[in-house]
Parts: sequence; structure tokens; C-alpha cells
Amino acid sequence: MNEQRSGGDRATRARRIAVINSNSSDLVTAQLADTAAPHLLPGTDAVFMNPDRGPRGIDTRFDLAVAAVETAALVQAHAADYDAFVVACGNDPGLAAAREATPRPVVGIAEAGFLAACAFGQRFSVAVLAERKAEGMRALVRGYGLEHRLAGVVAAKSSSVAAATDADALLAQLIEGCARTGRAGLGDALVLTGSVMGRIAAPLADAIGIPVVSGFLAGIRLAESLADAAPLARPATAVPNPAS
Repeated sequence: MNEQRSGGDRATRARRIAVINSNSSDLVTAQLADTAAPHLLPGTDAVFMNPDRGPRGIDTRFDLAVAAVETAALVQAHAADYDAFVVACGNDPGLAAAREATPRPVVGIAEAGFLAACAFGQRFSVAVLAERKAEGMRALVRGYGLEHRLAGVVAAKSSSVAAATDADALLAQLIEGCARTGRAGLGDALVLTGSVMGRIAAPLADAIGIPVVSGFLAGIRLAESLADAAPLARPATAVPNPAS
């Protein structure tokens, strides 16, 4: 397991957050730590980690299935070590299983991004790395009960590895994709679910003229808030309800 640490600029740490990159790429984990560092609240000790096994990029259903197991296993291994966990993958792999594995809150960055986008208006759109991922993303939105809020899906022409190594190309592809989709298909906000997409949220918003929500950064901020909500948290000895 690879770990990277980022922290807010206060000496005494008040909250510990584990951010799990669901693929096995140390490069992506380091990128996520760099992206998140300027946005962490003072007092946050964020540890970024990834599994030693599994795909280096998540582009197929098989990749997703393997990553789900590895992600949930990492949460289970650190169940009582952190105040909150973030599953930093745009498909939220293993999220339900991870929530069974710890009494601490576990945030999926796709779900966090969808919910944050709802604050901007009635409908939102979602960006994916490739057209083949569009139907899976629509299914994920349906699974969260938000299909009536979905305006559309914008597809780039990329892959997990390509997006991690060439942010400028991904930005250009999404600008083009948003232009093809049109204003009505974008809704009131666009969600970037992929964790490596967080780096391009600001320039993409400038280019398309509507709010762009990084699910990755929204997920981290939600985890920080949940870590602070101690009276609402279950005790460390609690056993999560598999039916919940």
C-alpha cells in the first residue's frame, strides 16, 4: 500500500482523513495529494493511499469489480484509524461494502459531487472519460435516486492513464464535448466525477460558463465536515448494519 500525506497549515491536527485512490497507481495517488493540498481545511491530516494490487487505471467493468474489493479491504484494514474515509474514484467502487467495514463515515466522490451539484439548480450533468463509460454513469446516478436531476453525460475521448498524464488534452476534450452537448444538456452545473479531473475544474468552468463541481474536492470537504460532526458519529465499537 502506498501512502502520501497532505495537511492543512495548523500544527495541531484535529481530524484525520484517509483518501483512497482505488487504482494501484502511485503516480495518481501523488497527483491527488497535490491537487487536494491547497484545499484542505486547517487542522486536516489527510493520508492518501492506494492498494498494492489491482488495475492501474479503471476503464472496464472488470477493473471496477477488482478495485471495489481492494478499496473495501483497505477501509477494513484501517477501520478505526481515521475519522473519515474518501473513496477517490469516479465510480465509487466498493462504497457500500466499505461502509459495512467501518463505523466511520465513508464518502464516495461521485455521490458527493452529485449532491453538491444539486445546490446549483434543478439539474446537473456529469463528465466521463469516454463514451463507453456513459451508461455506467447513468446507472450510478439512478442508483443514488437522482436520475430526475440528470441533464446529460459529457464524454471525453480519454482513459484513466491518459487523463492522469495529460490534463491539458482532457480539458480540451471536455470543452469540445460540452460544446457538442449544448447548454440544455449541461443543466445548471457539471460534475467531474473522476479523481484526476479535479485539476481542471476551474479552467473548465471558465471555458463553459457554468459551475463545475469536482467530486474529488467535494468529497474531501464532506469528509472533513463529517469528521467534525463527532456527536453524530457512531462509536468505534458499532457494527454497521448491512441492510442500511
